Amino acid sequence: MSEATARPKAKIAGFSPRVFSSLYDLIILFAITFLFVALPITMIETTMEGSVAKWVQNLLFFAVSYAYYVGFWHRGSGATTGMRTWKLMVADIDTGNKPSLVAASIRFLGFGITLIAIGTTMIYLKTGNFNHIFFWLSSLLPVASMFCVLITPHKQTLHDVLARTSVYRVYT
Repeated sequence: MSEATARPKAKIAGFSPRVFSSLYDLIILFAITFLFVALPITMIETTMEGSVAKWVQNLLFFAVSYAYYVGFWHRGSGATTGMRTWKLMVADIDTGNKPSLVAASIRFLGFGITLIAIGTTMIYLKTGNFNHIFFWLSSLLPVASMFCVLITPHKQTLHDVLARTSVYRVYT
């Protein structure tokens, strides 16, 4: 196998690098969505003296987020900017290759739903509304995802189990 096609050596990534790379990516994503969603919408609303429909704003946010994550995972090196900082990459557990477009999309949707659940849980914790059924449902998803890390051989989160991917630390 030539050096150009050789896979890097890797081992399953630990919890801390995954969390730190995710936080780094969220900061980057915040900046990107500010540039490509918030600023254009603000300019349109100021110029047209009207408001852009909320569903359009949400669709733009989703599209930019999807392009960032899935683009890096599937079309790029298998790693987002935050992941590269921590020498991590997403790979298909069966082949070791970058995830397919379908797998990267499934991973993105599962990851997004988990982030929304974490945010919802934080809101309920802040308001002290622990008796609401959505508090318990939103709290359950991140816990289930972390439980998957403990019981799966590839230390996969729930969205990785669904996409048949895992996160690896790359060594050169």
